[in-house]
Order: sequence, then structure tokens, then C-alpha cells
Amino acid sequence: MSRSAVRGFSATRLRRYRQARKATIEDLADAAGVSAQAVSAWETGRAAPTPELLAKVAAELRLTVADLVPIPTDQLGLSDLRVQAGLTQASAAQQLGVSATLLGRIEKGRKDYEDERADQLAELYGVTKELVTKAWELDRANMKARAKRFRDS
Repeated sequence: MSRSAVRGFSATRLRRYRQARKATIEDLADAAGVSAQAVSAWETGRAAPTPELLAKVAAELRLTVADLVPIPTDQLGLSDLRVQAGLTQASAAQQLGVSATLLGRIEKGRKDYEDERADQLAELYGVTKELVTKAWELDRANMKARAKRFRDS
């Protein structure tokens, strides 16, 4: 999978929802503006769409990104919220007026929580500030757990 692979992407769900709409792979490819080979690779799990293409495909199927990326709410990190908004890290960073590197640090829990930044993220991702806060706390806890495992190994 590419660097922009989407965590939790379900190839099976994509295929099932496409078939439920009685659409062919070619129909979905044409609607999303990609090749049939790309859609086939997504449906077989050989590749995953970028967040932007995932949002486009979900819209064409009259779904949300969350329908194709089934991650329980209590397990959503900031990058998952960004993906559900159909944004790559680069495009979200640009809209926030920060570098992709800084956004990456925020998403990995390596940057301290800032109330104003949480407001910006919530607005951009179309979610509540509370959900952003919970996602950041999960990312931070995961970062600390990785650091502890490293120290203990």
C-alpha cells in the first residue's frame, strides 16, 4: 500500500456497497475519475484510495467515508478524522496554514494540545471539538505507550 494508505479501509465493504448499487467496477471508476484497474485493486485489497479519492468514491456510492473505513469512534485518532473528512495530510496542513510536518507531529501526539488548534481541526474536519480532544488524547497515549515499549525493550 502507498504512504497515503487509509487505516481501516475495507475493500470488502467497498465491493459490497458497489454491488448493492448494481454498479460495475467500470461504473464506479468512471464516476470517480480513476481507472477500472484502480478500483479493482482497491476491492481486492492490493491498494487503497487516497483520502480524497475515498471521499469521492463514498459520495458516488451515497455513503460516508466512515462507511468504508469502519473504525469505532473510541479508536479514532486525528489522522482518522482527517481521512474521514477526505483530506490528505498535505491538504489539511495547507488549509490550517501549517506545515505537513507540524500536522504530522500533532497527529502522532508529539505536539502539546492547544485549544485554538483543536477548534481549527474540529471546524476543518466537520466534527466536534470534544471528538478532536479525545482523538488527540488517544494519539498521545499511543505515542507514550510506543516510547515505553522502546525503553523497556
